[in-house]
Amino acid sequence: MREKSFSQVDYTDKEDVESLLYAMYITGDKPGYTFEVFREVLADERFINAMSSDLGRIMEIVAQFQKKITISDIGNAEGSPEYIGSIVSTLIMAGLDAHYALNEMELCDLPIYIESYEKKRKEEMESNRLWTFFTMMPHIDAKKMKNGAKDLIIFPWEEEEAKIEAERAINEGMEKFENFMNTKKSDYYGK
Repeated sequence: MREKSFSQVDYTDKEDVESLLYAMYITGDKPGYTFEVFREVLADERFINAMSSDLGRIMEIVAQFQKKITISDIGNAEGSPEYIGSIVSTLIMAGLDAHYALNEMELCDLPIYIESYEKKRKEEMESNRLWTFFTMMPHIDAKKMKNGAKDLIIFPWEEEEAKIEAERAINEGMEKFENFMNTKKSDYYGK
């Protein structure tokens, strides 16, 4: 309605909250109204308090199942945020039951399915790379490829893993060096 990603809803903006409450209202078992009629009904203080209370309760329940966002997660965001519709359609095309995804799945279920989808895609891509490597082996000098199939292409998640491993090794080496430098000569000779 507002052409915003769900993650961009501003709870201090009256129009965003009205749109969110309307979306929540029309998905319930209540008779439907147009958005204009719904806005007029929102003028009733009791109605908006009840809707706000329901929204707060739902947000508290959903918050229990959400992954906590860290500063590094925010820094990894690529481009504009995804819309729930595009995420759900991707999951459906990947094999998730459409009826479940469109009618029964809760917002808090999305991260589980997204994680599984990403894991499946990674495994498929790594498998394709391996089979490409095996297909090419008779035609190339495989001895020059020290990392095997990884020499064909390195995926972004492998670069990230290598970076983390290198940082861990550097930190471990620094600790050993500092321990060595802090030892006294008497520790070696027993004097």
